[in-house]
Amino acid sequence: MAEAESEQCRALTGAGERCTRQAQDDGFCHQHDDDDPTIDDEEHDDTTDEASDDEQQDSTGGGMSDTESGDDATDGGTNGDGDVGLIDVRNTVRSNAGQLIGHPFDALIEVGRRRDEDGDPEGWIAVVEVVERKSIPDTQDILGRYEIDLDESGQFEAYRRIQRLHRGDTGESEL
Repeated sequence: MAEAESEQCRALTGAGERCTRQAQDDGFCHQHDDDDPTIDDEEHDDTTDEASDDEQQDSTGGGMSDTESGDDATDGGTNGDGDVGLIDVRNTVRSNAGQLIGHPFDALIEVGRRRDEDGDPEGWIAVVEVVERKSIPDTQDILGRYEIDLDESGQFEAYRRIQRLHRGDTGESEL
């Protein structure tokens, strides 16, 4: 079991659950680092709760509460087969896009499913804006609009700049 734990990211998600992504050499996935809360922190705080949690999972047949086992179409959370939902993808993009692209994150413009030729979902796509050059006044900031591709599990696959504009510019599509 120690080997399996070392392959899984040590960080805790915002919901207090362990990240399910594969760990790199430092024990964290590409989206977490040692500044994030870890399972080590949780073990020190909740060592006595561990046994009761195991018993509760056994008695409930999986440990999911009623809210966790609800319909994912309404809450956008993770569904039962390991794929992530809309809210998970939104949160992942918001918290990591700036670091991925290398400029400060400014806005999330769009998040949606990516579809194959048959119309079946094959991942996620997000459009974000980052500040490529800060200016005074801020209306002269240069923003880059980027499209980010994510796989079914919410892992970043690719990104590309699709537009560069001044803050406050209205394009033809916004008129």
